[in-house]
Amino acid sequence: MQILNELEAEPLPIEEEEKRHTRRLLVGLLCAVLLTTVVLGGYLWLRKRNARQLAAAVQVETQKKAPKIEVFVDDTTVEGKKALLSGTLHNISNEPVHGIAVELQLRRRVGGGVETRVVAPEVSELAPDARTRYSLEVPVGDYVSSTFLRVVAGENRVAVPFKALPGTARPPLETPTSKTVIVKRPAPKGDEFINTPHNPGKVP
Repeated sequence: MQILNELEAEPLPIEEEEKRHTRRLLVGLLCAVLLTTVVLGGYLWLRKRNARQLAAAVQVETQKKAPKIEVFVDDTTVEGKKALLSGTLHNISNEPVHGIAVELQLRRRVGGGVETRVVAPEVSELAPDARTRYSLEVPVGDYVSSTFLRVVAGENRVAVPFKALPGTARPPLETPTSKTVIVKRPAPKGDEFINTPHNPGKVP
């Protein structure tokens, strides 16, 4: 009887092992859920941070590509044997542009070769909302066409984003003055006609 009482008082090792196993499963499940939550939260946080960094990079790149200079390209005017290539530069950014210049591409009349000319404007330091003019004279007989290539700045001639717009139009050509030419015919001699029945003329 004493042995039976002791067995009833003490729990069986199998039940105790099942309880321990159940506790281990619960702890393991809780750790797995906690680890999954931490990993998922970290992933979402990294994703948001990368999205913010990407958006900031895109904004910076967009600002870099946004036009800083407006270029008003005038029509080419010809005076004698010289052609005048000119225009206006307008700083539309919020920052000054130092050492500004323009590059023009000229195509030669003979051989069709291409030549690039760097033209410094009247003012090389262009403050925000400031304007300056550039101009270049070339011989008409040497070049057949010209193209505005780009805007550069600084000692290394770094390209500056710009947008080109039409400038001053070519002045209209002067209309030649009309002249009235009076042709005098010889006066007829009396009532004599050139063609009469007595003096018929040949009709071609």
